[in-house]
Amino acid sequence: MKPVALIGLLLLLVRVSALSSEPLDLGPNPGLSPQEVVEFQLDALRHNDEPTPDAGIERSFRFASPSNRLVTGPLSHFSEIVHSAPYSALLGSQASDVRGVIVQGSEAKVYVSVTSASGLQLNFLFLLSRQSQGDYRDCWMTDSVLKLPAEESGNQIAI
Repeated sequence: MKPVALIGLLLLLVRVSALSSEPLDLGPNPGLSPQEVVEFQLDALRHNDEPTPDAGIERSFRFASPSNRLVTGPLSHFSEIVHSAPYSALLGSQASDVRGVIVQGSEAKVYVSVTSASGLQLNFLFLLSRQSQGDYRDCWMTDSVLKLPAEESGNQIAI
């Protein structure tokens, strides 16, 4: 193998390795958009039991806003909520797709379609806010997640 090709392969392997380890350590960060926050949470829940049981729930909880944590925390309570309907459909899901994002000032709505592990299509609305103070200043964090009723589950929805 030519040295240039070998170096390119090594750089690719290092980059792939870095990408696969980033989500485990990712936390609120002013550089993340509302869509990136939601995509991270969905991916964490999809791979919930990697590397340990409910590790994805813990990673997702990192992005729960302080006001959200007042209602859903501590982590053990948040875990119970995520393991119950309708949120349990997010655990081990087959796929998810961001269908729309609206940002208005310090508030954001992210509309998501999820294919559950059993193949069921569900739609959720993530409500986020940009934090204005404290340790999470300027970070987008999730305030709540709403399961949308079947009549609102379609490609056309006003978010």
